[in-house]
Amino acid sequence: MTPAWKRRLAFTRVGCWYTALTIGIGLAATNTGNNLLFLVLGLLLASIIVSGILSEQTLRGVDVERRLPAVATAGQPALIGLRVRNGKKRAPSFSLEIRERGGDVAGHGFLVLLPARESGEVAYRFVPQRRGLHRFRQLEVATRAPFGLFEKSRPLDVPGELVVFPRVVLAPRLSAQSLAWAGEQAEDRIGLGLEVHSLRDHRPGEDARSIHWKSTARAGRLIAVDREQERRKRICVVLDHRTLRGDALERAVELAAAFVVRELDGGAEVSLAVAGQFLAGGSGEAQRCAALRILALLEEKGADTPSPQPEAQAAVIEVYG
Repeated sequence: MTPAWKRRLAFTRVGCWYTALTIGIGLAATNTGNNLLFLVLGLLLASIIVSGILSEQTLRGVDVERRLPAVATAGQPALIGLRVRNGKKRAPSFSLEIRERGGDVAGHGFLVLLPARESGEVAYRFVPQRRGLHRFRQLEVATRAPFGLFEKSRPLDVPGELVVFPRVVLAPRLSAQSLAWAGEQAEDRIGLGLEVHSLRDHRPGEDARSIHWKSTARAGRLIAVDREQERRKRICVVLDHRTLRGDALERAVELAAAFVVRELDGGAEVSLAVAGQFLAGGSGEAQRCAALRILALLEEKGADTPSPQPEAQAAVIEVYG
């Protein structure tokens, strides 16, 4: 836990020259005893003291909250938000730079002015180069106010984690045989579909679209048709990554993610089977995020890890490295 009083102080380029000038004038004043040089030295030293007091006033009472995106994908830009609040009652804060420190991600934002008791928001652009877990540790609030002689900074413990999904690639087309097997299948119950389940007498007040006109013509009375309920096509993406390493594993993960996204976008119920882990079938955005999270965190496995177990009664798409 970083204490609230901890500060870091660094010289700027201008500050180095200013300090050297101050030391030079101090030596000259001491050697010559010239009152004018002592006056100039006093002004220079007073500026350094004022700079320290005002920079401390700027940093005090400032809190920062990091806002991570809901979804981040390798190779695509994401915005990391920083919400800065000035908790002081009267004093504003000037020239605030907020930057990441100590984690896996580098970035920063800048606020020129933050009035007392108000909040401001900045964001920086982050382009992750790899999938998986990215950790955030500290944020550093720094200022060079008021004269730009020194940079004083205050570290803040703001830990966080961001799971980056696999890089987006184009999924190859499935074979005609696989597509046929993966198609929607009829269930033996009445519902919405195309296949005929049964014929019956038309009920008064029932939708005319349910009338089976050929049977009505043969029977001489209104005959209605009940259709068979069709279920969504069910796809199981299978990735056995126990023997995959390095680039081969990354290619397989990206391809598996592409299949998951494509089939979900096509309206299928998709399950995911990897070595030692299984995600039951589902659809929608929640299923997409759950599957991509598993693939994002996938690591190399040994031969002793249980093999993937595909979902029964689902068309299987096997992914190889």
